[in-house]
Amino acid sequence: MHRFSYVFVLAVLSRTMAFSTTFLGTTSLAPIRTTRQNSGLSMQVVDIDSEAAFDRAVSSAGSALVVVDYSTTWCGPCKVIAPKFDEMSDTFTDAVFLKVIGDSTPDASKLMKREGVRSVPSFHYFKDGEKVDVVNGANADAIVTAIKKHI
Repeated sequence: MHRFSYVFVLAVLSRTMAFSTTFLGTTSLAPIRTTRQNSGLSMQVVDIDSEAAFDRAVSSAGSALVVVDYSTTWCGPCKVIAPKFDEMSDTFTDAVFLKVIGDSTPDASKLMKREGVRSVPSFHYFKDGEKVDVVNGANADAIVTAIKKHI
């Protein structure tokens, strides 16, 4: 297994594990974005930039709820909801939180097309590898309601 794949799987499964650059032997953890500290543990939203990374993350989550934030860098409502999404990852620690920024790479854009994202921000919910819900728009209450419904 490649070092990146191993680290990615650990990050998705543990969500609270802090990786050091010494352990990884690298200076960058681009796919893993630590959002903030809570009770001494790092809570994470995992940045996804390709179909392969997305498929690995969803399948690795097993029966845990996976919440995916699809956004772009130019979208105002995406920027407004982003910190709230990070806070949700702190609150709902049993779920896996992923973020796909559609204009970050051609592969991310291809993933958004494959998943049927037609507007941003859009939040898709997966359970056991299957899409179970979608919330379109920067409506924090609707996002949380869907999380509570499926967790």
